[in-house]
Amino acid sequence: MASQLSRGVLLAALYFAGAAIAVLYLHTPADVALFWPATGIGFAAVLRFGSPYVLSVIAGQLLLHLLLAPVPLLFLPFSLASDAIAIWVAARYVRATHPRLRLRTETGWTLLRAAGLLCTISASLGSLGLVVAGMVPLHDWPRAFLQWLLADLLGVTALTPTMLLLFGAAQEDLTLASPQSPARLRERVVWLLLMLLLLSGGMAFPERDSFYPLALAALPLALLLWSAARFSPAFTAVATSLVTMLLALVLGLGIGPPGFHRPHSLQDTALLMGSLVVLSVIPILLAASYHERRQAMAALQHRTMVDPLTGLLNRDAFEEQARARLAHSQGPLSLLYIDLDNFKLVNDAASHAAGDEVLRQVARLIQNTFAPNALLAHSGGDEFTVLLEAAAEQASVPARRLLASIEALRVGWQDASLRTTASISLATSLPPHAAFHELLSRVDAACQQAKDLGGNRLLVVAEDDESLRTRNRMMRTALDARDALERRQIELWCQSIVPLTSPPNPRQLHFEVLLRWRDADGTLHPPANLVAAAERFRLGPRLDRHVINATLAWLDQHPDAAARVAHCGLNLGGATLVDEEFGDYLAGRLSRSKLRTEQLCFEITETNVVRDLSLARQFIQRMRTLGCRFALDDFGTGFCSFSYLRDLPVDYLKIDGSFVRDLTTSPLSESVVRAITDIAHLLGMRAIAEQAENEAQLALLRALKVDFAQGYVFQRPVPIAEFFSQSS
Repeated sequence: MASQLSRGVLLAALYFAGAAIAVLYLHTPADVALFWPATGIGFAAVLRFGSPYVLSVIAGQLLLHLLLAPVPLLFLPFSLASDAIAIWVAARYVRATHPRLRLRTETGWTLLRAAGLLCTISASLGSLGLVVAGMVPLHDWPRAFLQWLLADLLGVTALTPTMLLLFGAAQEDLTLASPQSPARLRERVVWLLLMLLLLSGGMAFPERDSFYPLALAALPLALLLWSAARFSPAFTAVATSLVTMLLALVLGLGIGPPGFHRPHSLQDTALLMGSLVVLSVIPILLAASYHERRQAMAALQHRTMVDPLTGLLNRDAFEEQARARLAHSQGPLSLLYIDLDNFKLVNDAASHAAGDEVLRQVARLIQNTFAPNALLAHSGGDEFTVLLEAAAEQASVPARRLLASIEALRVGWQDASLRTTASISLATSLPPHAAFHELLSRVDAACQQAKDLGGNRLLVVAEDDESLRTRNRMMRTALDARDALERRQIELWCQSIVPLTSPPNPRQLHFEVLLRWRDADGTLHPPANLVAAAERFRLGPRLDRHVINATLAWLDQHPDAAARVAHCGLNLGGATLVDEEFGDYLAGRLSRSKLRTEQLCFEITETNVVRDLSLARQFIQRMRTLGCRFALDDFGTGFCSFSYLRDLPVDYLKIDGSFVRDLTTSPLSESVVRAITDIAHLLGMRAIAEQAENEAQLALLRALKVDFAQGYVFQRPVPIAEFFSQSS
């Protein structure tokens, strides 16, 4: 309450000061001031602070009449009511149109319309009071009305925009003392010198009875337009108000050097005041237009640089600024890569809207954790990046604090409490700094390694980290795998699976389809690294689809070869087994093939099966319903044991080659092979020994009643066409 009273007193004093300036125009009580700044001050105050401050207008006006401009008692109510009522009505009109005042050209035109309404009401009441009080004869009422209207209009156009900006009515950064570049400061100094030179020179050499005073009123307009285009709106508004008030005093009162005189005729008054109104309006409207355009450009730039969800930098803006810092920094820089663990579960379980809220909360934690000069970005999805000026030891402190904050975060969503953890990697660069893409590659690989280790951890990267080099090699291999798939550089090779308990039948071929791939130079490579990289980087289902489609297509094109197939083994990766779309693809592809489904046997490893035993069992059961068979590959080296075999519908157990190779020298290997074979027979399955290399091993395998063997002792892998030609 005290602050409102103090503000009201201050506004009344400002109104009184503006009115006191206008008193200089009054030679007799019947005179009408040519310029009434108080109206502009009062209008701005009521617009900014509300209708109750109309009382400040009344108080300032009453104080004026008591101290400086006594008037007949009959005129006093009209004088007090003219500005108060007019300002209240005009302010209500503006607020009804624009509840929030903004520095826009549209708002400027609204203020001009409101000024016209204000001046008409005020001039009507005031001039009527002059006639009623006998201060002006009735026949002179039009002159009094027009002068009153023009005085108020000039007061509004000259001071209301400036006072609104100084009162803070427009909620933008319009401060007069905003930081400026040296070039912009020099430009302002030049502008001020030119304005002073123009005004002082124009007033120094006037000619009596010439139109030079009008030229003096028009010439500053060019400099004010320059200000509107180059400087802040507040600077332009203050400059416009000062120039307008100076010219109004000099030209309207004739107080300048000889040659200036007060306008006497109504025509001269209207011409002078109209020129000053135009002078005060055009720079402000132009400044608002330029400001609006700058705001639009800034908003557009903001959208191109800032992620709308989190308010952090987006990926492109971050990379651009990070490259600039790496190019110019003379100290250590640390790049952090933050990836939320299992974030897909949040989206799937609660909705993407819930996931967005979690991302916003995590972004807020990141902003609160790192220093203001750090670059923070939402790189996309559930990933964030941070670049800060610190060595690894210093950067790891806030990184660990962030890790704990994310783990402790609980986001309420409907009836659930959402939580997540993060994997963070950190790499430091010293001058001369590494290229941004190299640094990003290091932290990206390290972050994935942190996730592979279980997540919710910080991994600090050393430049000579062997595990990262291995991972980078695997990533390059994954890219090679994708390129090989796109270029059809994957080749089908075959290796025989030979029955041991009965003589081989050349018309009934058992074999496994193996892969080889050729690089751009035509060099042939084994599949191990390719398959491992494809599995790790989610290319496994695509690779398996390609192999199945290529195998079936080749056999469909060679019906004589297809007729001899008794067992065609095709390997499936772990990601393929849990790919819900793969079963539909495979069923559709088999329905279009001429090969019988019972001729196909899909080989899966026990390690992949235990990844999701339920989904694996469903997939196996579906394919077996179609007639396909299954083999459990590399059996004996995985995580599982014999216990789950009762519930896993497979047809073959493929004994891992490590046991077969040591069969003749290791009693343990012999016992493992015997146990696997016995369990397979007990469950109605057949046993296949992998990597048989010599006759001694074959003799033992036969003695142990192993059903089939596969290895170099029979044949090395060969291209599929060569395999069938050799077997004919």
